[in-house]
Parts: sequence; C-alpha cells; structure tokens
Amino acid sequence: MKKFLAFIPAAVLFAFFIVPSCQKEISEENGYDSLFIAAGSLKDSNNICLKDSVHGTFYDGVTPGTDTAYIELEVNVTTPGSYTIATDNQNGFLFSASGYFTDTGLNIVQLKPAGTPILQKLTDFMISFDTSVCFVTVDVKDSTGTGLGGGIDTTGSGGGGGSDSTAADTWKFTASDSLNFSGSATSVFTTTGINYLAVAGISVTGDTAFQIDLNLPSATITPGTYTTGGLNIFSYLSFTNGDIYKADASTGSDVVTVIIKSYNSTTQVITGTFSGTARDASGKSVPITKGAFNAFVDQ
Repeated sequence: MKKFLAFIPAAVLFAFFIVPSCQKEISEENGYDSLFIAAGSLKDSNNICLKDSVHGTFYDGVTPGTDTAYIELEVNVTTPGSYTIATDNQNGFLFSASGYFTDTGLNIVQLKPAGTPILQKLTDFMISFDTSVCFVTVDVKDSTGTGLGGGIDTTGSGGGGGSDSTAADTWKFTASDSLNFSGSATSVFTTTGINYLAVAGISVTGDTAFQIDLNLPSATITPGTYTTGGLNIFSYLSFTNGDIYKADASTGSDVVTVIIKSYNSTTQVITGTFSGTARDASGKSVPITKGAFNAFVDQ
C-alpha cells in the first residue's frame, strides 16, 4: 500500500501521539486526520500470523451483538495513521474495524460483526490489512434447542484435545492456547512393509502444511490411542521456513497424543482428535489443544 507520508515533523508527533505502550487497544472514534494512512502487517517477522481470538457465541439465524461477539487480533504497525481492517463476507456475515493507529509496534484491534450467520458450521474468514492476509475460523452454532450444536466441543472434554469433531475433509488445532490453525485434509493408509497411516493437508493460508503419521498395529484401521515418537509424528511446517511445531522421536518429553475415534470402512472416512505439547522453531515447548481431523482414506 502506498504511504502518503514518509516523514512527520516533531511538532505533529507531539500533537498527535500519546505515550507509546507495548500493546494498546484502539478506539474506532478518535477524530484523527484520515490523511495519514497506516501501514503494517498481520504477521510477524517469520511470516506467521499474529495472535487472534474469537469472543462470544455465534448462532445461525441470530444477529450477533457487537459488544460481546467479535474478533480480537494483533497488528504490527510500522506507520501510524488511519486504518480499515476487514474480513471477507462468509456465511452471511463479516467483521471489520476502522480507526487511527497512534503507535507503531503491536496494537490490538477488535473487529465487530455485521450481518447474520446463515448456516450452522465452521466459517473461515480472510482478514486483510495493508498487503498482509490471515485467516480465522468462527464456529457458528445451532440456534435451536440449547444452541450448543455445531459439532465442536470447546469445553476441553473431548478426547485428544477437547474437539469432538471437525468438518468433512478438514483438520484444525490450537497452539499456545490462542493460535488457531485449520485447513483441508486427506489421508493415505499403506500396508506394504509396515501399516502406516498419514493424515495431511494444506492450511487455509496455503503457505503451511499439517501432517500426522502413525504406525498402526495391524493392516486394519481401528479406533485407538497413539503417541508421537518412533515412527509416529506430528508436524506443522512452513513451506519457506521449515518446522513451526513438531513432536517426534527427537522432541523428548514433548509428545502429542492422537486418538483415532472412528473409521468407516464403507465410506473410508476416518475421524480423530489430538493434543499434547510440541517443539516450536525456537526449541520452546508449546501446548497443542483442540486438535481434530476428518479425512477420506486412500488405500
């Protein structure tokens, strides 16, 4: 995005800026001159999307309240100025925010909803700011009865990570309790030499990939519990920068537990959940929660 101003005089800085802080929530009504257009990114220096979180509960056919239901995300601001951050329109609704960044560095923005969700389903939104793009998933629940439908258990009671299921041909998980990842999934099962199951897929951003490899005890896929180590692997990696999170024979006490919950030999669809800890690129132990997959198995 073209920057309208390359230099701001000290007097203007004094007039417009307040004391900087590491993170600051931005008001949407602040009266600053919209001539100065903000620049920055939704990603960090490693091209990984910054933290986001979904607040409130969303139901099909119910217009969400903007005070209790919103997306909160971090923005790395490089040039202060006015901004508009918005998602695309999916499943009948979208999110957006406008305002003025007074500080460079990390700023926190709340994207408020507009519209009404149509269908009960996991809905993926693309968020855009400057030249950066990230994705976030909103779980639209069933508005009938108790309103707790939708197939996702966010209470943490589900096996292997607190997520009972996910949509067909998809995977998802949460890292560090706040970073949400998801994408399309497929699976391959081979019985030549060893009984090896691989569940894999590309993320919705298209620049990262997910994979779980399991060595099964027989040539038949059956429900069971497996832990990483040996030939069993959990991996989430960037196509340009390599491993982001991994749990395998090299990560010691960082172990991800995978539960195969069901396999239908007629439809060849496998479902499962996973959770535990994995090693990030810096060697830090990171919690992996709410993991789930649903995939067609090619044999």
